[in-house]
Amino acid sequence: MYFYYNETNGAIIVRPLYPPRPIQFSILLTVAIISIPCFVFVLYYLLRKRTVYSALQNHVIIILLVFNSFQTLTDVPIYLAYYYTGIIWPPTVQFCIFRSFLDLDLFTTSFLLLTWASFERHVHIFHSNVYNIFFKRLFIHYIPLGFCCVYPIIYYIVFILFYPCKNYYDVSIANCYTPCYLFESSFMALYEQIAHGIALMLIILVFNLALIVRVFRQKRRTGRQLTWSKNRRMTIQLLSICLLFFLTNGGYFLIQLGRMLGYENFGRNAAGWLFPLSMCMPPLVSFACLNTIHNCKKKIKRLLRYQHHRSNTVAPILSIAYRSVRT
Repeated sequence: MYFYYNETNGAIIVRPLYPPRPIQFSILLTVAIISIPCFVFVLYYLLRKRTVYSALQNHVIIILLVFNSFQTLTDVPIYLAYYYTGIIWPPTVQFCIFRSFLDLDLFTTSFLLLTWASFERHVHIFHSNVYNIFFKRLFIHYIPLGFCCVYPIIYYIVFILFYPCKNYYDVSIANCYTPCYLFESSFMALYEQIAHGIALMLIILVFNLALIVRVFRQKRRTGRQLTWSKNRRMTIQLLSICLLFFLTNGGYFLIQLGRMLGYENFGRNAAGWLFPLSMCMPPLVSFACLNTIHNCKKKIKRLLRYQHHRSNTVAPILSIAYRSVRT
């Protein structure tokens, strides 16, 4: 925050100090650029072997990576352009509608997938035998994953495109308004905050804390090293992504919760810092998913050695070809 002195009446006005747009632009751009090869690396190792991509516990990770890589390549550049220029371009209502749909749909899909993964990880670790039956596998695994991907698309198509209200582009500040259905209907605004935000955050928190407790209790009760190693790896895979979720979006949802409870100015000074932080989540998901790769460090070193060996092999061939051309 900073203090501003008003000479007219001598009042001291406290205004929030938000991170300058060039800083937001530089941080988000750096994270986005670094994340692209990381997305490629993780998806390559998850999809190259049938035994890996067919494992049920990896499905939600793969879908999360696909959606967040798509958001990094589409939604994040829109915010980068805004941080760089200070305006939304092109300045049309149609682009504002597209931007709102893309942003809300992709974030909500990721949050729903993470919520379902927090529950399903209990099934994978403690009740994996239920997946041996096709119909149970269908209703407990595939249908929920499909719902997490399809529901946000249908929901935001209906309420952003077809809700009977008019969206606006604010010419005075060169920015888009929040989708109009959130202003027109207090019920929908409340539903959006709870069903797509606060409730998901609480469910993720409860199921992950319960998972930690159950895994350690099983370790003390059975003491099997092989089972413990597998369960620990599956637990760490999920916890790393959930930790990223809380670090980037937890504060934003806490502010929403405080304002719902009647504290209208709750988190007012922090909101300007937390929203830019939430945009770092999509590219950072690639780094959080690195531990889904078994022996990740060894594979990265092997890849680097391969690239180094390849460059050393190509260079002499090029030099020999160059000399033969000259002669």
